[in-house]
Amino acid sequence: MYSPSLLIMILVFLGSFFFSDSSLAEDGTTSSQPPYSTTTREREKLIPKEAKKTQPPSNLSTDNASSSSYVLPELTVVGVGATESMLPNAKSNTSVYAIPLDVIDIPRNVTPISHGLAQSAGIGQFGYLDPLSTAYLVPAALTQINYGIASAPTIRGRNGLTLINGIEETLNNNSEQNIPWNYNMVESMDIVEGPSNAVFGATQVSGGYINYITKQPYFDTFHGYVWDTIGMYEEYMWGADIGGPIDKEKKLAYRFSYMGQENGSYYQYQRNDQQNFYFALGYHPSESYSIDLYSDFGSYDFTPMWGMINRPTQALIDNGLYLPGALSPTLANTGVINNPPASSYLGAPQGISRRNVLLNPTDGGYGTTGLTQVIQKFTLNENFQVLNNTFFWYHNDQWILHPLFYDESCRGDYEIDNRTECRLNFETPPPDINNTTTTHRYPALGSLLFSHTIDTGVELHYQKNLDYNSDSFIVLNSYSLINQNPLLWNAELSKYFQARIGNPKAPFGGEWPIPGAPQGYYFEPANLAAGSTDCHYGAVSPFFLDNINISDRFSVILGARATSYFVSAQTPPGTPPILFRQLSTTQLTPLVDIGTVYKIFPWLSAYFDFNWGYVVNAADMGGFSPFFESSQFRLTNELYEGGFKIDLLHHSFFATLDAFSQYTYLNNRTGPATPSTVNGFETSLNYQPNRHFWAKLGYAYMHGTEDWTTIGHGPPMYQTYSTALALQQQLPLNNNQMYPMGIYNFLGFPDQIFSGLITYRHDSGVGITMGALLMSEQFLGYNYTTHIPTQFILNATLFYAGPRWEARLYFYNFTNEPYWLAFGMGANGTRTFNFEDIVPGMPFWIQSTVVFKF
Repeated sequence: MYSPSLLIMILVFLGSFFFSDSSLAEDGTTSSQPPYSTTTREREKLIPKEAKKTQPPSNLSTDNASSSSYVLPELTVVGVGATESMLPNAKSNTSVYAIPLDVIDIPRNVTPISHGLAQSAGIGQFGYLDPLSTAYLVPAALTQINYGIASAPTIRGRNGLTLINGIEETLNNNSEQNIPWNYNMVESMDIVEGPSNAVFGATQVSGGYINYITKQPYFDTFHGYVWDTIGMYEEYMWGADIGGPIDKEKKLAYRFSYMGQENGSYYQYQRNDQQNFYFALGYHPSESYSIDLYSDFGSYDFTPMWGMINRPTQALIDNGLYLPGALSPTLANTGVINNPPASSYLGAPQGISRRNVLLNPTDGGYGTTGLTQVIQKFTLNENFQVLNNTFFWYHNDQWILHPLFYDESCRGDYEIDNRTECRLNFETPPPDINNTTTTHRYPALGSLLFSHTIDTGVELHYQKNLDYNSDSFIVLNSYSLINQNPLLWNAELSKYFQARIGNPKAPFGGEWPIPGAPQGYYFEPANLAAGSTDCHYGAVSPFFLDNINISDRFSVILGARATSYFVSAQTPPGTPPILFRQLSTTQLTPLVDIGTVYKIFPWLSAYFDFNWGYVVNAADMGGFSPFFESSQFRLTNELYEGGFKIDLLHHSFFATLDAFSQYTYLNNRTGPATPSTVNGFETSLNYQPNRHFWAKLGYAYMHGTEDWTTIGHGPPMYQTYSTALALQQQLPLNNNQMYPMGIYNFLGFPDQIFSGLITYRHDSGVGITMGALLMSEQFLGYNYTTHIPTQFILNATLFYAGPRWEARLYFYNFTNEPYWLAFGMGANGTRTFNFEDIVPGMPFWIQSTVVFKF
């Protein structure tokens, strides 16, 4: 666990010597390379010599000379504006340490994603968080399909956390918010790899987080746009966005945004219809005070994308051959008892359409979400600022998937969060012998500064969950996608499921009707981390962060946070008295973060970061199960990361190289969490010499392992072998067993990922974007036989961006590669379904968007 950190430190140390011998100038430029933008640090280089002030002509008196004005020659600069730049170093970033820092000065891997960059990658263009789009920008953010109801990608093999304007959305479990994510309210986003900082904090285990920055009011003038998107496979999305100043002084402004969608899917019986209304109001009366209100309401009618193609085998992956044959729905069972061998009903392999997925036509559900957020900033002077961020999130949903059997009912869950930050800037220069403030400069450190930027305060949190859930009767491989009526894909028809209804001795307390839900909805009172709970809790989190600039070349960031949880949880109403369980506990979860940055040159920095903390195991929708023990509140999240950041060619080229080791836990839906480790290294190259061309390339190597040596058993799966092996060995399907104890590699997780995006745009506004994603092989089970081979996906976009009109034509998977995705990836609880469910990637398809601006 600690050896990778030693390698990282050696890498940082040796790199400082290797790079210090570079022949480049200290600013990383060459004399022939012109600047491309008008940033503050470049303005002096843009002023021609003849524009500088000179002595007046000799025939003018001194008085006249002093009163004369000189006209500078006209200078036209065509460059990349802040809104057009795709480079990570285009502006300061607050998503890593809350305080604004240049990306080259941040000792962590962060990828800022502007609105334009998200458009180019296709993020949000599907109406839900798709598995691939974020990976085109961040290879470590390749994710699983997450049933189409996730709000954050998988990062470094573990689900990410979701933040909205710097506040974590905790009504969320392993990035699943159980309703499609609303990209209509998003202006930009930052993907941060590794655990969260001391100011933001973290509740659950994660491989990183995504911080969504919502749409801001228009303070300049009134303007807006309307748009429409249509695509193959019944995709229809539309919307409007308007805003502007309300008063003449332009101190009060608003923005309103609407999106509607009625989407079908490439996959049969899957839909996603939603309506979203977003409103932002800002009041900035002076430089010393501002207040911003953000609110959103969404309604959703959708089908979670859970049951895909069942019975995955190597023949299915390689040749599209499916094993048909159905067990009678009344006999469908999980386990090895009363479960006939697969050979008694499976037939010869047949070709299958990739659109045929295991969704019952009656599957689906509905829900609503609501957001209200108020952010206030008080600036007393340039050295002291107070920020207050108040966040409210509401969630209500109800849906059912009959083949699994899986259903959920969340009855008006909500969270309230308030964080107050005090930011203070000051300097503590060490006095010299004469007690003066003379600046000392040393060969290795540079000029001593000892300046501090402190961010300290407290965060208060309250959350209420009333959640019902059933997901233990998994019999997906009992059904056939060929020659069987889809209405028979229903676990409720099984006599073994019926035997669990009202039976407190059945697994996880049996199946009980959900009070107030439609007929046919059931919950399991004792399903642990899967999630049935009636819970409310409060949390108090004091925090402290200090960014110390020891010199102009060396800085240290120190952060600490301590979160106290006050939890009260019990089994929800409808639980029989014999199964009633209650939990009342107080728990403390500390966090410590230490980061260092050393500027070998102004254009090259080396960094190292150590982050350690306790996080919690959450039940469904982020609540706590009454069956949790104290150990579930002390899951270690630990990171060692080091690397280099390079800023060259007048800030038109930015590159990163890092190595990391992250110790965390993988989620088990119905058992204790299991230790896991991910080691790897990453590199990214970003180049934008002008506003016509930009390129973004990335590579990630990540290797994850699970430690099952101390749990008492090995990893569980709902089926521990492929359906082909079950047929050959006359074994039952859906055997629901465990592997032996040991250390296992991650499942559904490519060790190597390469991605890239390249864009060219002509002055006319016409342009093209090309994207590529390459993934190494992925294994479905812990026997490491059935695997998804190395595969690639190519996308392209033709676009026009003019003053009044914009148009985009997306060509997804234009080589029509028949790629696959594992249903569960890495340290995710759904990896246990990988021999029951596999995701057929979408073929070549086209989508178009037209925008009119006014």
